[in-house]
Amino acid sequence: MAALAGLAGEAGLTVRLRQGLNTAVRADGDRLDLAADLPLSAAAGLLVGQMALPMLPTGPARSVQASGVARVVARRFGLQPVDAPVPQPRHWAAPPDRTASDLLVDTTAVVIRTADAVTARLERALARSAAPGVIPAQRRSAAHTPTRRQPAPTTDSGPALDQGNRAALYAVNAAAAAFYATKLPTSRTAAAYLRSRGISAAADPDSSWQLGVAPAGGDVLLQHLRSLGFVDQVMLAAGLVTAGHMHGRGIYDVFRDRLVFPIHAPDGQIAGFTGRDLSERSRAKFYNTPETTIFHKGELLYGLAPQLREKGTPTRFLVVEGPTDTIAAHLAYSASAAAGVRTVVVAPGGTAFTSAQFALLAAAADRDTSLVMSFDVDQAGVKALERAYPLAMSWPHGRVLGTGPKGFKDIAELLAARGPDSTLLDLLAAERPLALLAVERALAKAFPDGFHADWPEARVRAYRTVAPYLLDAVRHGDVDLLLQSVASQLRVAPHEVSQGVIQHFEDVPTSGAPGRRTAGPGPTSAPRSTGAA
Repeated sequence: MAALAGLAGEAGLTVRLRQGLNTAVRADGDRLDLAADLPLSAAAGLLVGQMALPMLPTGPARSVQASGVARVVARRFGLQPVDAPVPQPRHWAAPPDRTASDLLVDTTAVVIRTADAVTARLERALARSAAPGVIPAQRRSAAHTPTRRQPAPTTDSGPALDQGNRAALYAVNAAAAAFYATKLPTSRTAAAYLRSRGISAAADPDSSWQLGVAPAGGDVLLQHLRSLGFVDQVMLAAGLVTAGHMHGRGIYDVFRDRLVFPIHAPDGQIAGFTGRDLSERSRAKFYNTPETTIFHKGELLYGLAPQLREKGTPTRFLVVEGPTDTIAAHLAYSASAAAGVRTVVVAPGGTAFTSAQFALLAAAADRDTSLVMSFDVDQAGVKALERAYPLAMSWPHGRVLGTGPKGFKDIAELLAARGPDSTLLDLLAAERPLALLAVERALAKAFPDGFHADWPEARVRAYRTVAPYLLDAVRHGDVDLLLQSVASQLRVAPHEVSQGVIQHFEDVPTSGAPGRRTAGPGPTSAPRSTGAA
């Protein structure tokens, strides 16, 4: 709020909090009075809206656009956007030859452009006011789901280690990976698992995946690394062993009876591991290296470094849910490399897709590199994709798409059943703009018992559900596709969707200065407004 007030001052506005104000905001020339009892989110939204007004073209749609800018900026910075009264669509200025869809697209484009400008100014203000050593949160370009700003990533999980000690951790991880690799050829259980997932080729000793097997014994790796001269302190710091009383031992191996997948740092060194249970007795199907000085799972992507060793910029990044799907998709998409289409497949590795992981991909891409998201079709995969959606839609380069293994749980299961060529064709055929997939799931969630077009309250709820995704569709040039997809899902005409997204504002009062109001009756009425932005 302080940064916003500072920006308002730079723009020549004097902002005051006033007790007893009978409206949420009162503007008088260059003076702006805000009701003192407003929540922080409401006050911030109102202030952003007033700051945006001079940046917007004059006309009846100006207050609509200012309200939209306030909503977008609020959501980008993790604040709950306020509801705001806007003029009825019939009062918006539009030439006779302009359709409701055209008007909606034009207005949304103005909102996004102005919100980008306000966001950039606010980020600079936050950077100026940040304490030394604090990194401002990364800008949120998506405008549909309020999210909390991510804290700046830490560089250590404990006392600072010098470069020599960090090098020792990388060295012990490399030695552990080499040891695990020697156990892979003799493990029938691992071979059977890889075969069931269609990725037996990854067991090749010359493969860049460096798969291995952690023996079932409690301290097999520990004893091996000791024989190589590594001290217990380094093994503990690397997360390869842990202290406890298992079987009477003070120190024992972290990974036991697991298929092990090395996870590489951006420079190609092994930072940690993830292990898939082979005993079928563990509660944790996958287990990761604990957080260490060099392993922060939210800042690493499985499969990225080995694939980036190949020359050339990726044509596309495909984000999947786990290491087996990473290898499976890589095997399938490698067939397209001969045609010059280079797909790099990665997985977050036991965590939600983070801004740090997003930044790794963005840094390795060029202006035309696409981002494709694919998660499992189970409930966990659906939730993972929902969490990743706002970040994915802020991709600064090429297209943002989604795909999935239709009729199968995951890509590895598809590969095992149909082989690499058919898997590639199926995944390419399933590709669609990510906004379309997201809005389809949002509507399915909003209407679990089906949509009834003849129920007015159902239409209002549907159009409110669709509206936020149109911002993304406009930005990525997918408005017509989204309208057609939604219309098909709701069994209405596309022009009804575009008009409905606008017309659901018609119950909002328009006369007089913006102020407080109460919601209409019914569960789908607009939420109570705390003021106008």
